[in-house]
This record gives sequence, structure tokens and C-alpha cells, in this order.
Amino acid sequence: MADPATLPVTEVVDHARIDAALDVAFRDLLLEHARMGRPVCESRDGKVVWVTPEEVFARYGLDEFGRPKPAAPSPAE
Repeated sequence: MADPATLPVTEVVDHARIDAALDVAFRDLLLEHARMGRPVCESRDGKVVWVTPEEVFARYGLDEFGRPKPAAPSPAE
């Protein structure tokens, strides 16, 4: 068996990809709770506050039912 001290030490962890994957997972979790009508709690300024489903949807640019907002009409020329 090889001595662990002789094995090469390489950094194979891509922290940016891990952070991106966690952001996606957290977004999916929040939206799943909001679509079921459940509020979620989070910390703001050291206090625990409840976030309503409508606030979660607004955070991600969705309407009050969790659907993408329709595109705004372009101004008439």
C-alpha cells in the first residue's frame, strides 16, 4: 500500500461550480415550498422572518402564482 504522504496532492474541487449548484438547489427548494403555499423562514438582520410564497415568487421574477410574468409590450414607435 502506498504511503499517503507520497500521494500527489491536487485541488480538484471547483468551488464556483459547487456554489452555482447550491444556488440552483436552494432556488428550487424555495419555489417548491411557495408553489405548495408554504411560507419559509430566513434570517434578515439577525432576526428570523417568514417569507410568503408571493415574496418568493417576486424574488425570482414570477407572478403571484409562480408563473413567468408576460413580457412587457414594446413602446409604440
